[in-house]
Amino acid sequence: MHRFAKHVVPGATLLAALVMSGVAHSGTIRAVKVEPASTQVGAQVKVIVEGDDEGVCGLRVEYGNGDFDLTKMSQGKDNFPRSFMKVYNKAGTYTIVAKGGRDGSALGCPGEARATVTVAEAPKPAAAAAPAAAPAAAAKPAAPTCPEGYAVNTKSVNSKTGAYTCTAQKGAKKPEKPLACPTGTEYFASPKGSSLGCRKPAAAAKK
Repeated sequence: MHRFAKHVVPGATLLAALVMSGVAHSGTIRAVKVEPASTQVGAQVKVIVEGDDEGVCGLRVEYGNGDFDLTKMSQGKDNFPRSFMKVYNKAGTYTIVAKGGRDGSALGCPGEARATVTVAEAPKPAAAAAPAAAPAAAAKPAAPTCPEGYAVNTKSVNSKTGAYTCTAQKGAKKPEKPLACPTGTEYFASPKGSSLGCRKPAAAAKK
């Protein structure tokens, strides 16, 4: 009957195996910063994690609002510093934490760092200016009005100035009071009262 001697792995061999597996040496988180440190809702910020590149490890970045990113760091491939882009949808002050996090077979990176970002409400758009009021339409002259016994001479009516002439009918009597003429016109009447009405003032007519 033979006894089998226990197989003992030399310490140097075990250390080499650990180094090859990435467990003995791994990156170390040194710092985290946010650019810019003050922002507003809907704007993008850049989170930068700095550290040492010494091997394979898992990096977890928590943004303070329940969101996080988990990624693997490996020397020569995914090196420090590592950048992440983030957008906050609610105002407040958030603490961002960079720490180790297991990613598959990679153990978490050692070390931990924190940074703070302040998020303000986005400015409200300026109220649209009220449209300018339309210019008031010019008042139209009143319809020609002749005294009793007179009729309007339709050819004499000027719709722009309000001037018009009334012609006496058979048996008409010249009115005692002048007509109320539209603004910009004046009353006139023939000596015998055969015609009367409103016309442009004599001074205006000469221009």
